[in-house]
Amino acid sequence: MKKIFHPVMLLICLLINLLMYYIFIDFDISVFPNGRPATDMYNIGIEMVDKYGHELDENELKDFTKVLQQEIKKADKYIQADKEFSNLGITSYREFIDMRKENQENPEIELLSSKIMFDKEIDLFWKIPQRENVIEKMEFVNERYGYSDLVQLPTSKQDQRIQEIIQSGKVNAIFPSYPVEYNFQTISQSIAITILVSVIFMISPIFIRDYKNNMFGLQYSSKIGRGLVLKKVTAGMLATFIITTFLIIVYYGLYSTNDIGMFLESEINSFMGTVYWYDFSFLQLIIMTILLTYVITLSLSLLAIFVSSICKNYISIIGIQLPLFAVLYWLIKKRVLPVEAFHLTSSQWEIGMIYSIMIIIPISVIGWIVRNRQTKDILE
Repeated sequence: MKKIFHPVMLLICLLINLLMYYIFIDFDISVFPNGRPATDMYNIGIEMVDKYGHELDENELKDFTKVLQQEIKKADKYIQADKEFSNLGITSYREFIDMRKENQENPEIELLSSKIMFDKEIDLFWKIPQRENVIEKMEFVNERYGYSDLVQLPTSKQDQRIQEIIQSGKVNAIFPSYPVEYNFQTISQSIAITILVSVIFMISPIFIRDYKNNMFGLQYSSKIGRGLVLKKVTAGMLATFIITTFLIIVYYGLYSTNDIGMFLESEINSFMGTVYWYDFSFLQLIIMTILLTYVITLSLSLLAIFVSSICKNYISIIGIQLPLFAVLYWLIKKRVLPVEAFHLTSSQWEIGMIYSIMIIIPISVIGWIVRNRQTKDILE
């Protein structure tokens, strides 16, 4: 353990994490919600949870609709008091929206729209479309929910899952997947990649030092020496667990500053969001994502230990580990691992196979190395 957590290695690992943080993670924490309409949808979500709780029933939807009508009236008053709207013959919010749709290439309307939305940033003109979007999703939940996430016709199991959520009433959950869920997924994949890089860097040299110091001949000459490989594997796994736990605490601690606490109890299978195979709350989704991150890092750690045990220099280690990391990186960036493992678009059979392979292969090769080192002839 002392060799793994060498001060120089720890310092370099710290620098790696600082670099990875500022490149991949910092933006999604410092700038959340990111611009508009993300900010408006986030604020509307908070307002809904504060006012209605974590589910929206029919009476609450009516109340939400009344709030929308009140805001449209405010927008009407703003338009009627503005000379630029008057010059274009616009007297109400609906007229403004209709003219934008019918005259998309009219420079005067586009200039006025840009001025209202971006220069003056009038909140009403941002919030009203988002409120209308929420109402539309709720009103057409039976016809549209879940299907927009699919790139092809749903399978019978996918359709069954969608109908199950609708009929159970869980679909009424208030959880703005945009921007809350999207932000979580982006941050989680960046955290997973950062932890993988850290683990590979810290664990990879675990056997290489023995090759450099010609220690294997001495180790094979005694029973205790032959048993060192198992101790090194154990130390490597323990070090990986410590590194992963520490970085998860740090990065998800920073993520908690995004002020998402009010949504932790919300069901993620919401009419405002996407569909999952399981009935998780947002907090449970976070916990499951963290657990899958442990599986990925511990599995890769075993592979890193195996590669270190068969390579005699750093170039060989890099040459073998780079393709392995590239595959995991691709799976993480595609959000197969770990953030969308439970998403309706992810085949649970395929996800199960991927994780099974990730667990079985590393354990098998490490088992082979341990047995080989304990029985290998010193003259071979």
